Amino acid sequence: MVHFKNHASIDFSFSPKLNAIVGINGAGKTSVLDAVHVLCMTKSYFHNSDFHNIQFDAPFFVIEGKMEANDIETPIYCGLKKGEKKVFKTDDSEYIKLSDHLGRFPVVMISPHDRDLITDGSDTRRKFMNSAIAQTDKKYLEALMTYNRALSQRNALLKYFAANRTFDESMIVLYDEQLSINSEIIYSARRSFVEAFEPVLKKHYACMAGDHEIVGIEYKSSLHEKPLDLLLKENIDKDRVLQYTSKGIHREDLVFKLHNEKLQRVGSQGQQKSYVVALKLAVFDLLKKALGVKPILLLDDIFDKLDSLRVEGLIRLVNEHHFGQILITDTHPERTELMIKSVNEEAKVIDLTS
Repeated sequence: MVHFKNHASIDFSFSPKLNAIVGINGAGKTSVLDAVHVLCMTKSYFHNSDFHNIQFDAPFFVIEGKMEANDIETPIYCGLKKGEKKVFKTDDSEYIKLSDHLGRFPVVMISPHDRDLITDGSDTRRKFMNSAIAQTDKKYLEALMTYNRALSQRNALLKYFAANRTFDESMIVLYDEQLSINSEIIYSARRSFVEAFEPVLKKHYACMAGDHEIVGIEYKSSLHEKPLDLLLKENIDKDRVLQYTSKGIHREDLVFKLHNEKLQRVGSQGQQKSYVVALKLAVFDLLKKALGVKPILLLDDIFDKLDSLRVEGLIRLVNEHHFGQILITDTHPERTELMIKSVNEEAKVIDLTS
């Protein structure tokens, strides 16, 4: 990769199984994982804007890599120049729609930033669901994109009506129909996802923390009670006052639970981190089952705030044959090398300190 984040120019060769990238803070360990994420998902795990990934004062960034799936090796290119459109190619063929790349090379990232799933608002948890489902369900992704466009247009229309002291129900109905049709697809996929997800989440949490800590997950949706077309009609007066759409799948949430209480309220830092790791490993399982390939697993600085028992349980878990290629970052070379070599003598350690 060239001029990507804090790397001017650097190349890597990874083991097909377990890899550890070590070095001091600021050495660029996380940037390596994020580059892999870009090649799999067409975008950074950490930044919504691609331009934030260009190294300071550089005019562009380029990431190139080779991905292997089902014994087929595929070259991937991602490049961005300031002021221009991002170019994303596989086999020298540029995508017309970047969404067509999702699911070809599935990936799961686990990062300290994932604690935002617990502490942030519902939007963060919806993005988590969307990212997991979209890698396996193209119909869901198309419905979500169409829904979001219609939602933006409906909200803009509500603001226009308020500003001009007017109202045309026939115009609102057009967007209500689009929202209702696509909400059924999204709601059904999310409900199925959570139903399949919870037992896998419990399994992975128990592997790290033991089965004496009981976890769960709840899908909160107003569509549990009524379809969206009825909710939109019932709340149109409220929406006109608020000038935005108050009901719909864009208002849904996930509730993370420990011993049937909200995890945020009762969970320690270690328990919360274990829960987030279990969340991501459960996503890994569902992607693997749906796509028939093992996703790449990226573990960024996950050892902090996990006690030695949980760390050992996690390392042994991800080293199982069930998992494929794994990239781990850590700031303690000796600790990491000792830990991963104890479970896999062929593990590769890459030190970025020098």
